[in-house]
Amino acid sequence: MVSSDLIPRKARVLFFTIYYSLFTSFALGTKPLSDERNELPAPINLQAVVVQKTITLSWQWPRPEELPVFAQLGYEVKRQDGKTIMAPGTTYVDSDVAPGTYSYVVRVRGLAKEKGKKVTYVSDWTEPASAAIQSTCGRSPTVELMVEPTQKAYASIPSLRFHIKGQASVEKGCTLGSAHYHLDTGTGIAHGGPLKFDAQGRFDTFINAFGPEDEIPAGRVSFAITATAENEAGPATSDAFTVDVDLRNPFAPH
Repeated sequence: MVSSDLIPRKARVLFFTIYYSLFTSFALGTKPLSDERNELPAPINLQAVVVQKTITLSWQWPRPEELPVFAQLGYEVKRQDGKTIMAPGTTYVDSDVAPGTYSYVVRVRGLAKEKGKKVTYVSDWTEPASAAIQSTCGRSPTVELMVEPTQKAYASIPSLRFHIKGQASVEKGCTLGSAHYHLDTGTGIAHGGPLKFDAQGRFDTFINAFGPEDEIPAGRVSFAITATAENEAGPATSDAFTVDVDLRNPFAPH
């Protein structure tokens, strides 16, 4: 037996490093990485059909007579924006798709086990198929706005409110999504909030002129108020409604 003193130190370190790596791999049950093989035929005749907000994909796959024994076999569908799903059959339905143009590719993907090792089989990607979802809404809403101060002059600032009412109208085939108001004095005071509307797009509410953090001015102040509503075609804003109000702030210097 050769004495360990006769074995160079570097050789001993290398030996024990390899031995430790092999031991820990077996002891911890480390599994080999899955092997991927591009050996399957690609799908053919990929088509995309659009119905309203749904895109239906269909394709064919020339299945070989001889195949590995797959534990899993399906089709990987990838959209150009990165969305990827696995389809079990030769169709896939992409539902509730936003307006725009979309492109898809498909490939076969299967998982087998050979000699205790996982092997992934794939095909090439198909040629892309494109589809476009058209907006059913031709233009943004039309917004009408009316604003009235609840008083002509205010000695109590917290009572300063406005009565705003109006209507957001949309064309047939459009859906009114949301609405909100915006108030601006042009002196650094600006805020806004949502507007609740009925089935006809009418809104009628009261809003506060100032927020709790606003520095209240004194004298004559002009408030510019707008209402914005949006649908599938985008947002639209009303003309600015300007209201002049005399403020008598008891805390302001005289």
